[in-house]
Amino acid sequence: MDPVEGVVMVLVVAMTCGIPLLGLTLRFSLKPVMEAFIRLREAQLGQHPDTAMLRARVAHLEHVLEVHGLIDGRALPLPSATAERVSGSVSLKDRERV
Repeated sequence: MDPVEGVVMVLVVAMTCGIPLLGLTLRFSLKPVMEAFIRLREAQLGQHPDTAMLRARVAHLEHVLEVHGLIDGRALPLPSATAERVSGSVSLKDRERV
């Protein structure tokens, strides 16, 4: 076999097998990254339907806690703080927690 024929045969096999395998590898490696990026953008823009539902649930739970007298009527801002600062700023009444 001629060296040129050997190189051409290797290139043909590499193109017919290597390119699809490279495409599948890129697809499976980039798909989770792109899905995470899309979910991040949806969460930042507030377009995800679950965020509206979660906001409504949290508002309902806060209302229930206010009715039972477990928290004051004011909303507590939650900055990016440590648990010690957040737990120190919460003013709960002295009642048994259920």
